Amino acid sequence: MKRNTLTLIAILILGAISFSSFAEGKELTKQEKKELRKEKRAARKAERKMYNSEIHKIAYQALKDLDFVLEANTLYGKRGKTIMVSDHLNFISVDKDKAVLQLAFMGYRGPNGLGGITLNGRISNKEYSTDKHGNQFLKFNVLGAALNAEVRITLNASGNTADAYVNANTSSGKIQFRGSLVPKVDTRTYKSGFDI
Repeated sequence: MKRNTLTLIAILILGAISFSSFAEGKELTKQEKKELRKEKRAARKAERKMYNSEIHKIAYQALKDLDFVLEANTLYGKRGKTIMVSDHLNFISVDKDKAVLQLAFMGYRGPNGLGGITLNGRISNKEYSTDKHGNQFLKFNVLGAALNAEVRITLNASGNTADAYVNANTSSGKIQFRGSLVPKVDTRTYKSGFDI
């Protein structure tokens, strides 16, 4: 809802700038065109900054309230291998004292039926912190029925981009999620019915 409002504001600002030149009904000089482009760039930059600030506030509040989903569009393996993935199927979801971590690789077999694994468990040992640059951190453990993992989430100081480092208690259990951190009500994810 807020995303649509911010987009509408940006369109109105850019439209007002463009309309002002048409309303005068004259041909613009090179200098006037240059100034108009400069104004448009400044308006887009201000709109982007306002938008990033707004989505950061929403993401930070969701992180503090333990009511969020990190929708991952990129995964990094323990040797740095980059894998582009669907953010609808690869995510970390937190709801107060419960968490769901899901990996899904289309075209592969896995215990969750989506080519990966889904860990569903309780959260323990929560720790919050913030660095001098304004990045927020959340660290916790997830205790599932057959698997445990340590999760460290970093929310960037602007926008809602976040990284999550997951260290499961298996031999190849280190993986990094990167994507957008959104409130749970705004998520578009699909959870498998097969948990561990």
